[in-house]
Amino acid sequence: MNKQTIPYSQTTFFSSLINDYLTDDEKLDSFINHNCSLQAFADAIAERKQTSVNRELIVKQLQQQYNDLPISNAVKENIEQLKNTNCFTITTGHQLNLFTGPLYFIYKIISAINLAKTLKATYPENDFVPVFWMATEDHDFEEVNHFTLFNERLSIQKKAGEDGAVGRLNLTNAPQVAQQLEELLGDRNGGDKIVELFRQFYTSNNNFTQATKALVNHLFGEYGLVIIDGDDAELKKSMIPYFEQELVTQKNHQFIEQTTQKLTDLGYKSQVTPREINLFYLDNNLRERIVVEDEQYKVLNTNLSFTKEEILTELNNHPEKFSPNVVMRPLYQEVILPNLAYIGGGGELAYWFQLKAMFNVNNVFFPTLILRNSVLVIDAGSTKKMQKLSLEVPQLFEDTEELIKEYVTQHADINLALSQQKEQLAKLYETIENKAVQLDKTLQAVVNAELQKATNGINNIEARLLKAEKQREEVAVNQIRSIKDKLFPNGGLQERHDNMSSLLLFYGMDIIPILMQHLHPLDKELVVLMDK
Repeated sequence: MNKQTIPYSQTTFFSSLINDYLTDDEKLDSFINHNCSLQAFADAIAERKQTSVNRELIVKQLQQQYNDLPISNAVKENIEQLKNTNCFTITTGHQLNLFTGPLYFIYKIISAINLAKTLKATYPENDFVPVFWMATEDHDFEEVNHFTLFNERLSIQKKAGEDGAVGRLNLTNAPQVAQQLEELLGDRNGGDKIVELFRQFYTSNNNFTQATKALVNHLFGEYGLVIIDGDDAELKKSMIPYFEQELVTQKNHQFIEQTTQKLTDLGYKSQVTPREINLFYLDNNLRERIVVEDEQYKVLNTNLSFTKEEILTELNNHPEKFSPNVVMRPLYQEVILPNLAYIGGGGELAYWFQLKAMFNVNNVFFPTLILRNSVLVIDAGSTKKMQKLSLEVPQLFEDTEELIKEYVTQHADINLALSQQKEQLAKLYETIENKAVQLDKTLQAVVNAELQKATNGINNIEARLLKAEKQREEVAVNQIRSIKDKLFPNGGLQERHDNMSSLLLFYGMDIIPILMQHLHPLDKELVVLMDK
């Protein structure tokens, strides 16, 4: 594949916050710990070495979590290395999307693996382990129960009454989804392997956690990716002091709100809104917010209620029943892992920017924030169409109608723009206006109104010329629309819509090493891979 890159700022798909961060804008310095450069990791490593984690615990629990999986030598070695004080993690994470969901699921993981490799090459005296944090405790089932192929949505259903953490939910109708997938792929070359891959891991005997973990391990185990499940009683014991403070003092939200206000004062948008208590109560078929009402700790939408003493007893006896929300999960991650960097998408990094003060108050290391690789894969058919139309990659990121206008204007036999005529008209009316105001100043408004009418007429003619040329170039116009619709489904990035099955269909499992070759998050530009 031919690789090109384009600055994120030229794509229009990334926020000003992310674009400013990637250019090391100094006004963001107070919201981060270290900037996202290879050189800055020297300071991050030195600082991280000053903060200890329970390495024996994390190794023990990881080994236990891998009991039901085939474990590669690379993963086994990486887990063992975590015992050493010169070993650090590079973490990314995501919800348990069905069959990995959108493409950026796998781009995040590859970004983490490649960053770990790059750091090892640059700082060989240390070791770096890529980690995938499964968001097993998330309870938004509608966000994870589907994936898209050929604009068709394939989804898992849950049984009536099933609720709570999605990781614990069984894949009840997995065989039916596999059948839908088989019918959708038909007799396409390679389709049978995709169906087989789905059926191998998504069975009615598995839950979301088991299926996701097994699939990700199958895809990336050979690269040493370590998968961690935070829904672990022993790991959560490490969080008891932090969860207790969250329940009793309820101060974290204040620091997050203060930081958020500073960000909004700079013109950036807030990504998340913290709660006074940023914890859920977790049990079978239950994950609901904990709130304080009339000095009682209540679990919303249930009859559960605790006094202060009772809930602290519950926390100490059953830490696994306390689940961090979106702003507490990063703290949990950094408390238990010897982590150096977190790799996420633009939206994720945006809420991490709101958390620095909270980390400082809790005396927890704040990781380097790295934007995951963003990728546009252009298939061979689209590449040929682009070459035929003489379209360049940067043009793909233009508005579709503007791109069409640009194309037909360039290929028209006559100049469709009437700007010269409008300039001449303006000069003519300026002469008329100068004469008119000498007789009656009120005539100025009349002349200007007539000028506007005449200008509108020329604009109308210009639009008709463009419309006529579009009709003449109908084939090319339709091809441009076809390319844009295919590469930018629903007007968005391909990676947010398409599933990995679309790439597997074109390239088979070779797509993984191809992506490994080209995705390097510290390059800080969107990657475009064009098939020849």
